Amino acid sequence: MKGFLIWNIQRYSSLVILCYLIYIFSFILLSENKINFFEWSEFFLSFQSRFFTSIVFLFLVMHAFIGLWTIGTDYLTKRTLGFLNRSLSERASLIRSLYFMTFGFLGFMYLFLILYIIWI
Repeated sequence: MKGFLIWNIQRYSSLVILCYLIYIFSFILLSENKINFFEWSEFFLSFQSRFFTSIVFLFLVMHAFIGLWTIGTDYLTKRTLGFLNRSLSERASLIRSLYFMTFGFLGFMYLFLILYIIWI
């Protein structure tokens, strides 16, 4: 991955997540009285809340994957695993590939389930 691109995705995704938190907290703080279940449901069942939530969780998964990718490329190398065990260093690329596939699959499933819950 290109360093400048992932740096921008990481930073801008965190800004989108911050805007979402401001959006949620502004609803809570600007409501005139105590929020009940029906107001909360109406708020989250509106199209704009569903759409914004979908976009935010897409950015959340990308943000997490970039962070996990950085950890995998920094610490799951022959050199760093070689400090622990020589046989681990020989299998570093396999361990790193399994690491990326596992977290890629979990991120995809997380996003799929969130979108399923939000839209269905």
